[in-house]
Parts: sequence; C-alpha cells; structure tokens
Amino acid sequence: MLSTIATAALINFLILPITYHESEPEYIKNKIENYDYYTISQSGSLFYSVTNQIIESAKNLDSNLTFIGRANVGLESVESSNGEKKLSSLENYLYSISIKTIESSKVDFFYDDEAAQVIKDNKLIVSTLTAERYGLSVNDKVSLVGINSAPLVLEVGMIIKDSELSWFEGVVNKEVGFELGIYRNIQAIIWDTKMSENHLIELYKNIEYKRVKITNKHKRNIPNKNWVLPTAMVKEMFGDFQIKERDGTWITTEPSWREENIQVKKMPILGNTRCHRLMWGPLEGALNQIVDEGLANTLSVEDFKKSGGCYAPRRINRFDAGGSISRHAWGIAIDINTKSSYHPRVVEIFNSWGFAWGGTWTSPDEMHFELRDLSASISKTSS
Repeated sequence: MLSTIATAALINFLILPITYHESEPEYIKNKIENYDYYTISQSGSLFYSVTNQIIESAKNLDSNLTFIGRANVGLESVESSNGEKKLSSLENYLYSISIKTIESSKVDFFYDDEAAQVIKDNKLIVSTLTAERYGLSVNDKVSLVGINSAPLVLEVGMIIKDSELSWFEGVVNKEVGFELGIYRNIQAIIWDTKMSENHLIELYKNIEYKRVKITNKHKRNIPNKNWVLPTAMVKEMFGDFQIKERDGTWITTEPSWREENIQVKKMPILGNTRCHRLMWGPLEGALNQIVDEGLANTLSVEDFKKSGGCYAPRRINRFDAGGSISRHAWGIAIDINTKSSYHPRVVEIFNSWGFAWGGTWTSPDEMHFELRDLSASISKTSS
C-alpha cells in the first residue's frame, strides 16, 4: 500500500528502481560509491527554497548531504612558479572556463586523499584537457575573474583526468567559489548506507517545487540519447576563443577565431546561414535528407530568418546557467522552428547526422539542434 501511495504522489519526480540488500554490506567509509544515493537537480540552479527544503529533508532522515555548485569564470593570465608569464588574454578579453565547487567537509567522499587535500588547501584542480589547452602545470598561478567581476589568483594544485572531474574544467572548494561569486548550486546529493522509499516520500513532502529531477546511483551511467559534449570537448573539437562582454548576455568572440571558423554558406531549405565551418557537412547532409524524404515543408524558413539562426555569440539565457557560453557562440547549434514543433522524422534525421535535439533535456529547448559528433557525417558522406 505504501509503495502505491509513494508512486502516485511522486509522479512528477524521476524515480528509479531502489536496490535493497538482504544483509547490511561492509562499507568502506568516506567513498560515495560505497553508499546508496540520490542526486537532485532542476533546470538551471536549485532554487533557494528547494535548497532549504532538501536540507530539511536530510535532517529529518539523518542522511548525508552535500551541494555541488558550478559557474563559468574568466581566465585572464597564467604565471609559472618562477614568475614567468605563460599566458595572457587580449585587452578586455577573457577565456571562459567552467568551475565546479564542492564543500571541503564532504570532499573526501568524492575524491582520493591527495585531491581532497588540494581542494581543502584552497587550490585549484584542473582537468587534463584544460591543462594542455592553457599550458598549465602544478604550482602555476592562475589569475581568474569571477562572475562577480572580482579578481582572484589561485595556485594549480593538481591535474587529473577530465572524467574524474565529471568533465568540468576545474574544481575548487565552496569558500573559494564564494570569492568568485559562485553561490549557485546545480545539484544536491543525499546518501546513506541504504536508501528506501522513505527518502523519496520525505523529499516529496518537503519540496514544494515539483519539477525537480531525482536520480539514483544506478541511473547515472544511462545517458539521455540527446547528450551533448562537455565544454572541454567542444573546445577540443571546434576551438577555443576569448570573449569580451557586451551586455551580460551577448558577447564578442575573439576576432582571429571568428575569422578562421565562422562562415556564411547557402544551405538547402534555409538559404544563407552563418555557422562554424565544421557544421556544413552534417547540416547540409541532414537538410538534403529532409528534402529527399519530402519533409522540407515542415521546416519554417520564416521562423529561422526572424528568430532562429546558428551563430549567435551569447551566454545561455533561458535559465540561470551560471554564465555558460551558448553553443551558438561556437556556431555549432541551430534553431529553425522557433514557434512550432518538429516532425518526429526530422528529429531522427538530425540525430543520425550527429546532432543532439534539445527537446528531451531537463530544461527542454525544442527548437534546438546541436552538433556533437562529426563521425556520423563523415561515415555517411564516405558511403
């Protein structure tokens, strides 16, 4: 009876199977993978009200809880330990990097002892791709500019694999994050030796905003079919650029990168389109297939010309995204039907040419297709 009530009550939550143990297992403490846990998120950042209600739930359950923060900050310069200037941005420009924040008191659950100590020591951990891209070494001094415009110099304490950083470009503790203006939380993690439906009921009872997403540990390795590339991989595939602020949303991309990569070309159905040069193969292939299958009339050229488009140098502004740079700034995303939905077959065709569709995201963006895979178009054109 209790299970039936919980299922009905939690219809708006993402609820996944719970694993029960016949006997209490032997746990190695201080490692999150040895616990049952739920992650709680919503579009953009967690509301303050949701955050407080999660805290209340964890207290009532006597379970462990932490919050993960994230934002994009500016990278201004890099200096070696002996004072040599290794990297400098252009005047009035900054590189943009994604920084994760984590509580010092809970960091041991998520990282090995060495990495955890680096974070506790107020140092910066960077990913391997990020270190290679900006020429970073351990002990380098990195000059950052926070989303609050405050400058902060941090020492690189460690370089680890991108996958171990969950594909963020860097990680710091919450206190350092606050100095950079990173107060937003994108995720809560609640864990215990065994999670039951009581945890879900408690969360549902306390969280008034019902459009949160709750995922258990067993779901984490099953990706949304419309997954997108992390920023580090976008930079690897399509290049990195410095940015200059314009009005808080719109930015100016580095002229040399823009001149090398952003082009105008006439596309089937859409006509002249401004995109990244690597978009042409997959975009033209998808549009030609749409024409061949008699679906050209399902795409609105009028919407595309008036309110859609491809290259648009700006930050994500549909929700609080912590200053994240839109994929439109790389010219690798395209919005066509801005006022109407796509034919399901059109979505399938774009998927087959290496595009993700925004319609199934946590915060749906139904007009949006985003390039994530060049191999699909290479394979199709070769065959």
